[in-house]
Amino acid sequence: MNTFDKYLFKKDNLLRRRIEIDNSLYEQLVKLTEIYDTSINKLVNIAIIEMIRTENVNVYEKPENEIVEAHNFAIRESSYNAMEKLKNKYGLSIYKLTNIAIYNALNSK
Repeated sequence: MNTFDKYLFKKDNLLRRRIEIDNSLYEQLVKLTEIYDTSINKLVNIAIIEMIRTENVNVYEKPENEIVEAHNFAIRESSYNAMEKLKNKYGLSIYKLTNIAIYNALNSK
């Protein structure tokens, strides 16, 4: 693995998808864009890749009265296909898997 492989993604087709994200999670992603030189879209893709790699698909307890908003994302095709497999394996929607991925990434140590 060279230096670039460590920090950058290889090219992949991007699939445009409208996904509902828990507002509290989205607000935390917005704050991260003030710290890191990245976009919310890339943060979501990183979170998804990590969830796929670890297969950490534990449903989290979301706050009562959580507002959910739909956002447009360009999801890496390979990641989306892997999420489809997780969807079938665990019986969870892509929306739920995406929120789990973001939650896990935000709460990782």
